[in-house]
Amino acid sequence: MKIRALAIDIDGTLTDKLRRLNFTAGELIRELEARNVMVILATGNALCVADTTSTFLGTSGALIAENGGIISYGDEVEYLASIDEIEKAYSFLKDRLVIREVTRNEYRKTEVALWRDYPVEEIRKILKDFRVEVVDTKFAIHIKSPDVSKGRALEMVARRAGISMQEVAAIGDSSNDTDMLEKAGLSISIGSYLKDVADYTTESEYGEGGVEALKIVMNHI
Repeated sequence: MKIRALAIDIDGTLTDKLRRLNFTAGELIRELEARNVMVILATGNALCVADTTSTFLGTSGALIAENGGIISYGDEVEYLASIDEIEKAYSFLKDRLVIREVTRNEYRKTEVALWRDYPVEEIRKILKDFRVEVVDTKFAIHIKSPDVSKGRALEMVARRAGISMQEVAAIGDSSNDTDMLEKAGLSISIGSYLKDVADYTTESEYGEGGVEALKIVMNHI
């Protein structure tokens, strides 16, 4: 089946380890759009970051932000989780650890993101009595609702666009991309981190791996 849409992570997939955008990857995304493949940015970052990146890249698809907690269809934004339990857990955590919020955390509406100053297992242990999920994306540690994910949000976006999940490709590099790759008809892992759930694995990591992955998608449209 031909690919009609692509869901792709941003940090570590379209960027280098310093989060600088790979320009070749950007050119390939514009080529996919020119060939009528709807590109959906799916990120753990805040919506404002996804929106700005989409503008600069020229993507036409919905935006999935905060690990599936938010979907933006342009003028219409859906919030798929409440931040109430997250804030309770975060307050509890602050009383026990000296933690630092990531930049632009004030723009997040459904989760809290922290710098990776402590092992994710330690934070999970402290918050075990809260109904939250703690995820390490290699760039930050996210405290989020267990009811949302990139994969679930992607299913909603595809359904609204009238596209089957078998017609969707997904590219990602970290644990928060797992179910997105599992649900997609074509899945590509940046490097070997998600090789167990991916149809293809790139040799390179970060943005160079993103270029490899985008070329694979090109061969399926």
